[in-house]
Amino acid sequence: MGVTTKSVMIAGLLALCPALSAHADDLAILSAAAVRPALIEVPALFAKATGHHLTVTFGNATAIEDKVTAGGPVDLVILPALQVDDLIERRFLDQANRTALGVVRLGVAVRAGSPQPTIGTPDELRRTLLVAPSFGMADPADGSTSSTYLVKLIQELGIAEEMWIKTIFFPDGTKALEAVAKGDVALTIAPITSIRVVAGVDLAGPLPEGIQVKTVYVAALTRKASSQAAIALIEMLASPEVAALLKEKGVDPP
Repeated sequence: MGVTTKSVMIAGLLALCPALSAHADDLAILSAAAVRPALIEVPALFAKATGHHLTVTFGNATAIEDKVTAGGPVDLVILPALQVDDLIERRFLDQANRTALGVVRLGVAVRAGSPQPTIGTPDELRRTLLVAPSFGMADPADGSTSSTYLVKLIQELGIAEEMWIKTIFFPDGTKALEAVAKGDVALTIAPITSIRVVAGVDLAGPLPEGIQVKTVYVAALTRKASSQAAIALIEMLASPEVAALLKEKGVDPP
């Protein structure tokens, strides 16, 4: 983000939260890793606008849900909409303080400078996956949204037998992208937000329509997060300034 853009954003957030608090609160966010690149600057922006401190912990959706239901120390959660709404229904999150952040799509990543595969249709993607010498992805056992969908996609494309013998599983999607950058695997499929920030990889393109997954990520306060700082945080995340930051990082409007 350029200096001018950041200055404009801070000005907008200061207008949203005009008075810095005399007492600085410490707030905790648990967020799905797919939106990590879009949230990196949020703690500093929030501190500048309000004087409060944010700690953001990233992880897979299943682990985050487990922490929330176990009553862990968290003020705000960012997860796919279906999981947020389920946690609202189960009275862990607050419906009155819920805002949709945006949509994250999946894309194909290859090593920087390597030939771009043809993936414009489901059949073209299928052929690309079949001819790739190797494939990397996050271990489905981690419960991440992306890896869960990829298992389903590979099965639906009818290429599970061919793919699993040449697939290398990694602890998370970022590690798979880093392996592509080093040439350890030929390609991977990952959230476009993550592909854009890993050095040494190129975005070959999004998954084709028809098999693309468009995950809507939603932020919501926990039911015990009622401080003015927490309310200011959810209001900031719903602001046009943060929407512009999210769009710049590859999170499309909801």
